[in-house]
Amino acid sequence: MYAVVNHLHFDRPVEAFRAAVRDEGVPLLARQPGFRDFYLIQEAEDRGIVIILWEDAASAVAGAQSFGPTWFNEHVIPHLASPQQRSTGEVLVSYR
Repeated sequence: MYAVVNHLHFDRPVEAFRAAVRDEGVPLLARQPGFRDFYLIQEAEDRGIVIILWEDAASAVAGAQSFGPTWFNEHVIPHLASPQQRSTGEVLVSYR
């Protein structure tokens, strides 16, 4: 499993993105091959953490190439108050 973690600082409350992410963004991601799971975490009123889990790195790259320049670019990028911080890597331990 492979994880993509984005730290996002918005120009408005994170809560303002909840419905669009849930109703539009996540369904688009879920249609991507290798998609496993998605989390939007509110760190502060205007700061969120997004965790996206994929089957493997290739799926994460393909998903980013499809989702990033489209929905993410239109609905998230214009509302960032500072550059996003992204980390990616292989999940070494998971428990369910």
